[in-house]
Amino acid sequence: MNVQKINSLNGKVAVVTGAASGIGKATAMALAERGAKVVIADVAEDAGEATAQEINDKIGSHVAIFQKTNVTKYKEYIALFQRTEKEFGGVDIVHLNAGTAKGGYISALQDLDDEQDEFAMNVNTMGVIKGTKVAILHLAKRGGGVILTTASTAGFDPDFNLAAYCASKHAVIGWTRSMDFLPQIANIRINAICPGGVATNFGNALLDDMCNLPLFGSAGGASLIPMTNIDTVVKAALKCIEDESLHGQTVLALPGDVIRIQPRPDLIAENGSPELTELYMKVVGENIDYYKSVLQKSLEKYDNSTKTEAEI
Repeated sequence: MNVQKINSLNGKVAVVTGAASGIGKATAMALAERGAKVVIADVAEDAGEATAQEINDKIGSHVAIFQKTNVTKYKEYIALFQRTEKEFGGVDIVHLNAGTAKGGYISALQDLDDEQDEFAMNVNTMGVIKGTKVAILHLAKRGGGVILTTASTAGFDPDFNLAAYCASKHAVIGWTRSMDFLPQIANIRINAICPGGVATNFGNALLDDMCNLPLFGSAGGASLIPMTNIDTVVKAALKCIEDESLHGQTVLALPGDVIRIQPRPDLIAENGSPELTELYMKVVGENIDYYKSVLQKSLEKYDNSTKTEAEI
């Protein structure tokens, strides 16, 4: 899969969550190298500010800013996108990358703790859902754009030790694949990258947890786990962003620099109901104008509410 050349994103503005380190930082740097302005969103203030400065120093101009953002809160997403519009004039690319595995290890057997059990789902899943909804409003004002979510190969594979994390990433894939008609409604594409294990702080923390399992660590299990190079993940991200033929797709980023689209199951067709598939597509297709009217009402309500808050 070829990625377009440097400067392919001149004039574009990107928001990247979880961008103070790891995949988010690497993607933000790649976007800036291709000519985009980038907004680094993260809860880690020092690391986020340092990342923005590192990008500006490398590019040699003011192309990056940092905005502290808790992705579980609509209010902070709204502040993030409004700051982006104020600084750079609009938003074209959104990478909803922030994620966590905190509180999710062997979760089915752990203490009954509301905060712990909800944390990963709130960050990984609700962070994507809320981020998508706010992004749609801002991208629609711009005339369209692209949203990228970070899922995982754990969004396809079960793992007893990481059951809560797997559930959160399954949900991200389901949400992303359900956005089929966004291009017709608002000229917005949404895709998901699904990396295997990556040697970032995040990935290493998961490995550390696994190495605490009896027998696994002592048997050298960590050395048997194939890791995906972060450059491969960035290539997959750029492919999703720059390839306008991709929407509602899940793109795997695997060891050995393998990037491929994971086919979507068509269970209705497999169950021998082509008539139902045809009817569904017809009904949804004929409702595009209705969806557009719903979006327009949401835009008007959003604009009115944000203007009122700005006046207070």
